Amino acid sequence: MELIYVYQEWPYAETFRIARGASVHSPLFVAIVKDGERYGRGECGVLAQYGQTADDVRAGFEAAREVLRHSPSRADLAHLVPGTAVRNALDCALWDLECQASGKDIWTLTGVAAPASLEVDMTVSINDLDKMCADARRAVAHGYRVLKIKADQEDVLARVSAIAAAAPGVRLLVDANEAWDLPGLERLAPALAELGVALIEQPLHHQADDALAGYRCSIPLCADESCRDLTDLDRLAERYQAINIKLDKVGGLTPALELARAAKARGLSLMVGCSGPTSLGAAPAYVVGALADYLDLDGPALLLDDRADAMEYREGRLHRMKARLWGGARA
Repeated sequence: MELIYVYQEWPYAETFRIARGASVHSPLFVAIVKDGERYGRGECGVLAQYGQTADDVRAGFEAAREVLRHSPSRADLAHLVPGTAVRNALDCALWDLECQASGKDIWTLTGVAAPASLEVDMTVSINDLDKMCADARRAVAHGYRVLKIKADQEDVLARVSAIAAAAPGVRLLVDANEAWDLPGLERLAPALAELGVALIEQPLHHQADDALAGYRCSIPLCADESCRDLTDLDRLAERYQAINIKLDKVGGLTPALELARAAKARGLSLMVGCSGPTSLGAAPAYVVGALADYLDLDGPALLLDDRADAMEYREGRLHRMKARLWGGARA
């Protein structure tokens, strides 16, 4: 097998702000794995929340060239390619390649039932209050019934309250991206519950969430940055009621499906998320999303543009990818 990869920067339609900072573009890598005349594609981002840089990902791809020359299986990647973001792109490319070689689509190969569409949330990033309310109203006007509100430590209740009033009847999720501490969570949670917030995502830093052990919040808590792989489940079950699976964090569709099924067996709710992918990166996440309770797969909708054969957002739902994009039977 031969590896080709390229680094790209995809502009956001608007500056995207979360507690960790602001971004004007999404840094992405596309990997193409060739096997004779056939090729498969995958995409990954950069895990900046763990200190990763684009150069780190680039080095990971260079190291993976020799691995791919020996035509590894998807199972082999977990032992031979250390970086999970790189592994995600390669794992998804190998799935895409297998679809072509076998003449079977991704749904047949994975055994996951293929939904025609899935309800997704729309993210309201951190801005001044009027802007956040306007963004919420615009999302509702486009059919979204679930809003994920990004939060830092500033004016959390005022922002969520104003958005709840601006978008009545919408399901609200709040994502702190590690910005709070336990006293802050204890103070905010009861009031957020009264506002109808259904889920709080990653309130504490992933290296400080031991404080959540035994704590029972009035709103279910979801682990994002704290959730890396299957070995985390025992620890997470003591602290959270849900986990957010992102393919870049876990290393591809293969481990994501394994983690999703294990989490559901443990009684944990499941969110499938993303970090600024194009439709090429969202497509394999959509497969895991068919098993999930919450779908934070609005990444491509936040970009200024998307790839050819892009997935379609309509009335708050993300529609299944076309065979030409990824995961189709094209033998």
